[in-house]
Amino acid sequence: MALQFLANSNGWLSFNHSTPTLYITAEDDEFDLETLRAWKEEGFDVRYLPMGKGGKTYVNALHRLGDGMSIGERYAIVAFGDAASICLEVFSEPSTSTSKLCSLIAYYPSSIPDPRQRFSASFRVLVHLAGGSTTSESTIGVTRRPEVLGIQGRRRTVQKRITPGIGAGGLQSKIEFPVYTYEGVDTGFAEHDLDEYDPVADALAWSRSLSMVRRGFGAEVDLERVWEENVEQKIHGKDASKLVDTFVTQPTPFVNYTPTMTGGIGVGELSRFYKDYFLPSSPPSFHMRLVSRTIGVDRIVDELYIQFKHTLQIPWILPGIPPTNQKVEIVVVSIVGMRGGKIWHERIYWDQASVLFQVGLLDPEEVPEEYRKDGLEMLPVAGSEAARKIMEMESEEGNDMIDDW
Repeated sequence: MALQFLANSNGWLSFNHSTPTLYITAEDDEFDLETLRAWKEEGFDVRYLPMGKGGKTYVNALHRLGDGMSIGERYAIVAFGDAASICLEVFSEPSTSTSKLCSLIAYYPSSIPDPRQRFSASFRVLVHLAGGSTTSESTIGVTRRPEVLGIQGRRRTVQKRITPGIGAGGLQSKIEFPVYTYEGVDTGFAEHDLDEYDPVADALAWSRSLSMVRRGFGAEVDLERVWEENVEQKIHGKDASKLVDTFVTQPTPFVNYTPTMTGGIGVGELSRFYKDYFLPSSPPSFHMRLVSRTIGVDRIVDELYIQFKHTLQIPWILPGIPPTNQKVEIVVVSIVGMRGGKIWHERIYWDQASVLFQVGLLDPEEVPEEYRKDGLEMLPVAGSEAARKIMEMESEEGNDMIDDW
């Protein structure tokens, strides 16, 4: 089974090499079509390699993946389950020819090589582990080959506990190669056709995998252009069809203005939302300024200063509220997910309490009596000064809401 695609015609993606081949390998004869399509849409020549019964036949197939490639051509491997364990074992051997391998991604292998072992510097390695969704401890096999007086002994695999990792990202800190744990999920969390599929863990692992594979191939990506086309239509162009054209059709695109839960899921809802509710409701005074932009492997995060006078009903931020003629200043954070050079989703956040305060719908001095008895005199809500402090840190005093500051 082979899926082939090279996406560089619209300028969002280009490779240093002419044939970016990516092998996906797992135990079954067929694999999750959604995962295959996702990698295809990112511009890779996707080929599925079933593990079959494993053994020497499968190992020999792994050794031959680079056969026939010309100078400068390379390939990547994304492996799942037992196939991932075998790939890690095969390519951890110094004797293995890896000159054509640029990235190896392993999803929930049943075993990993010695954590103290370093892989060849000629390719990149990334491992994703399922932390388990039950209270019982999840374990993984760690394979070691003891060495005495320079002579290597027989391989031994021992079970080790999978820890949550450091910080919030699940990084395992005492392993020479990058390993991440995903708590609350089971093996299979990244396969859409399994009951164990978890969209949050899959999305996080996907971003890390895509980054590792792209870096292995030396891919250059331009995500900003399509996002700027989207913003241009929202602010200046006012063409709903052109705006929606910046979104993917698969997977299902969505937009969520989180504080008001407005937006849409799917092309139909997005078309209706932008055409009938978003584009017609932008007040003439609307002004937006980019404060910061962070560009990742498959997402853009914008921090935006927004200012407007509430002279129209604005469904995405003040739904159902008639014009108050009040000036509003807020900072908005927009997180944009990309897939195949188009927008998959956008999640937008802001301080809704500040908005309600500025238009006169929330009075910080109206404290419930039960809390006023305990000495609370004012709700901890800030107005336009919160946005101004983002634009100029020293423009407003800080910590005013802390009584003994």
